[in-house]
Amino acid sequence: MIIILVYAIGILLCLLMAWNLGANDAANPTDCAVGSGAISMKKAVILFAIFAALGGILLGPFVMKTIDRGIISKEELPEGVMIMGSFAAILAAGLFVALCTWKGMPTSTTHAIIGGVLGFGLIAAPQLVNWDKVFIIFGSLLISPLFAVLVAFGLFYAFRAYFRKPRKKQTDMILSYLLLFALGFAVMLIICQNVFEFSLFESLGVTLLSATILGTLGTFWIHKRYQTPQSGERTDRAGNVKLMSNLLIVALCFSAFAFGANDMANATGAFVTPTMAISGAPTMEVMIILALLGSFGMAVGGLTWGYRVIRTSSFRVTRLDPLTGLAGEYANAFVIFLFTVVPYYLIGFGIPISTTHSSIGAIIGVGIASMGFRGVNKSTVGKILLTWSLTIPVVVVLSAILFGLFNILIPT
Repeated sequence: MIIILVYAIGILLCLLMAWNLGANDAANPTDCAVGSGAISMKKAVILFAIFAALGGILLGPFVMKTIDRGIISKEELPEGVMIMGSFAAILAAGLFVALCTWKGMPTSTTHAIIGGVLGFGLIAAPQLVNWDKVFIIFGSLLISPLFAVLVAFGLFYAFRAYFRKPRKKQTDMILSYLLLFALGFAVMLIICQNVFEFSLFESLGVTLLSATILGTLGTFWIHKRYQTPQSGERTDRAGNVKLMSNLLIVALCFSAFAFGANDMANATGAFVTPTMAISGAPTMEVMIILALLGSFGMAVGGLTWGYRVIRTSSFRVTRLDPLTGLAGEYANAFVIFLFTVVPYYLIGFGIPISTTHSSIGAIIGVGIASMGFRGVNKSTVGKILLTWSLTIPVVVVLSAILFGLFNILIPT
């Protein structure tokens, strides 16, 4: 009976976290495209729901992660403590992220979960907390958004210089291919690392082939979407806007797919962690069911409350246009790739960063580059920074309280 109850609670919390992922993190792949006017919010949310669900269904079953994130040495914890702690961590994180989403504030679901794990860990076994990992995570809170600001700043000027010059059709074809190839390369290498755990040689082979195919198909799709100048003619401003807008739409789909594939583990970990403590790792059949449930939850979260955070990220931080949106989107992708993939193959582990933090940092960067500091809404940015600074401490306290209550109600 107890085992059935644990499984049932795990599935409910899995759905809760999946809904939170879709509701709060839908802004990450969509904010630049929506804010620039490349696509309406309604269409962007629908595309997010479709491609995030596809990523979760097709690749989510292969990602089996517990929620501990290396913050605590879970092997040394008693079974009952780990189960109750997992429930406290997920519930605390879910409640905080839901509150942030309701207020329209972007926050990091991953960092909320980390705060939840740290909270019950400090109560259950403070000696088992891996403080080195905690300090690395806190460092990433500062480094990733600042680095995203700098990268976005540089990309804005590079793209502006390119689009200001008269060009031939072939030049735009080459640019489209290079940008989509780079995006596909980053997305597929992250998937090869996090989902399939391939070696560097295997990852490069799969990634190069996939990026070549995606870049080629995407380039032809983009140039079929609008009337490009004939060979030998020059592009005009309307052509520039169309090109940038379509590049943003393709980037939205790529990013949403990668989000569904990689971040599904934030939801399924709510089930995987307690069940591993009881009966070992779930079977592939169970992971497929969890991926379907999680994908459904993410899609529903994006479709129902996704607009709340998208509205803040897209319109209330700075004024975006196709040029700034394009620079912000690719800056975000580059920063995520640089922090998660490159260190993994160089030193054996990726630096945990928040895609939310890098996305907002990139938007701030293009706002400063295009209009100076006056172009950034300091009130909104201040609220976002306050939310980020409160995420881990608030969830730590809430998780500790919930863990204490669980232990009183159901002694382990």
